Amino acid sequence: MRLPSLRAIQAFDAVARHGNFSRAADELAVTHGAVSRQVRGLEEHLGMRLFRRTAKGAELTDSGATLFRASKEAFMTLHSGVADLTRRSTEKTITVSLPTSLALKWVVPRLPDFRSAHPELSVLLDTNDNLIDFQAAPVDVGLRFGKGDWQGLYLSLLAAEELVAVASPNMVDGMPLPLDASAIKKMPLIHDDYNPSWEPWFEEAGASEGEGKLEGDRYGDTGVLIAAAIDGQAVALVRRLLAADDLSAGRLVQISEVTLELEQSLYFVCRPGDQKRPAVRTFLTWLRNKLADEK
Repeated sequence: MRLPSLRAIQAFDAVARHGNFSRAADELAVTHGAVSRQVRGLEEHLGMRLFRRTAKGAELTDSGATLFRASKEAFMTLHSGVADLTRRSTEKTITVSLPTSLALKWVVPRLPDFRSAHPELSVLLDTNDNLIDFQAAPVDVGLRFGKGDWQGLYLSLLAAEELVAVASPNMVDGMPLPLDASAIKKMPLIHDDYNPSWEPWFEEAGASEGEGKLEGDRYGDTGVLIAAAIDGQAVALVRRLLAADDLSAGRLVQISEVTLELEQSLYFVCRPGDQKRPAVRTFLTWLRNKLADEK
């Protein structure tokens, strides 16, 4: 059987997604009439109705629903193929998706080292706290905090993580460090939305009982959380990796030896097979070496 035109399938797919001919026309930058003609021609070609016209727009018939499943899968495959070709045609640039806090507090300060070691490659950071859809997004690599349970992707564990209690040196000036949990309880506490609150940390310290609010105030961004701690506003519970530079520079001090191991670790993520691409392999090797050097 001769396949219908791609333009007709594209028009059908747009109407099916929007449930409306006008919105489909707007997406395709054509007239309402042009979309109607393409869909009508497709229905004549197939010899069956694909939509029921309603007052609100268009509803798929059973036949239309069957074709929509096929068109949706076909266009996803096409988009994925085009994105893959685009990535490979720009092999001198590697696009990395990662949380804003990880970019700000760890990756960006170390990029000059990568550029010095690999001047032939440039890095584009796509800061996004949401998980990237590798099927659709033009991204080469993802750096993610999680349990490593993302299906259909290549994963490499970069670093196990733990939470540490930190504060500005001025906030604990004159206090004998490390502080015990009872002393920390009396101080203002903060944590971020992505990790456990203070309650599990105090349980780990053996000091969960007693008066007072143990959860602490919450911050939606870890970079802002660390900035507040540096400013002396409160004691922060934060990932060691993200506080590493501020601890090393003396902007923060770890005020307790008690740490809280996390189930979520830092992973390198990419499409299966992409880890063998020279640019991706180079970036992964650099990350591993950098983290090993700083242990």
